[in-house]
Amino acid sequence: MYRAESAVGQCKPVERSVSGKALKGHTFKDYEVKAPFECQNICENDPRCVSYNYLIPTRVCELNSKTKEDKPDDFVTDEQRFYMKREEYPDHWTLIARFSNKDQKNWMRDDGLWWYNQDYPIGSRSDPSVNADMIAPAFWYLRGNEFKITRSDDSSHTPLLQTTGNCLGGKTFRSKLTSYGNFRNGKVWSNDTCLGSCFVQYGGQYNSTDGFQQAGCSGELQPNNKIGFWCQWSRGDGSVMMIGGGGSDCSRADHGIGITEANEASFVENDSDPTEYDFGYDAQAEDTPSLSYALNLWVRWSY
Repeated sequence: MYRAESAVGQCKPVERSVSGKALKGHTFKDYEVKAPFECQNICENDPRCVSYNYLIPTRVCELNSKTKEDKPDDFVTDEQRFYMKREEYPDHWTLIARFSNKDQKNWMRDDGLWWYNQDYPIGSRSDPSVNADMIAPAFWYLRGNEFKITRSDDSSHTPLLQTTGNCLGGKTFRSKLTSYGNFRNGKVWSNDTCLGSCFVQYGGQYNSTDGFQQAGCSGELQPNNKIGFWCQWSRGDGSVMMIGGGGSDCSRADHGIGITEANEASFVENDSDPTEYDFGYDAQAEDTPSLSYALNLWVRWSY
């Protein structure tokens, strides 16, 4: 079993959802629902239910009378579903994306495709230890209330950062980020500001993780206990998600996830130097962030 972080910061043994997989041939009833967490409630109230599949596009719960451990041969790949075993705790996290500097700059493409338009999954969604970019259907389908970030080289999946205060507000991650504007194809996203932010708590190895260097600094853009969306400072750099403080006293704005040194914050670079990274502490070409691990992004379902 994996370990999931509870709302009060204590770890409990739970089994997370398995994206892109389903148990076939053992469904005894299905229900249309408004959100994935309803499946867990329905399953817990039916003594026959021991697991369920969730059909993401149509929001359908499929209650199963067996688990993947009971019928491993029937546990198959299905890109439109995820699987969950009935369990005691209601705090469910789903892996929706991963950011790596070891491969292509998929998240920092000039067209902004992965943030805005990517509509099919890429990369491994079942193994958080993989050091490669990934985007799952849950990035644009799954509605949630909070998100967290973990490292691919941490087998305990301890959150480096976890939002508080219903950050996502029942939106999908894509709808949250794109609600601030259309920044495809080089459109500048802000000027000396962050377009939005959420309060966060830090933990685990955050002090030694690239992108988190300003987690102890409060500046003009925002205090250290926030993650900002579409941030920019001093016509010089920015980030899609700025972690910690930013501004003159906090290394400007190119630290966090999706960082750029473009003359104005956008996905299109204005010179020939490689001045963008999927995550990091500084988008200057000479300050290459770590290639040895990736950052995993998880969403907690709405309640």
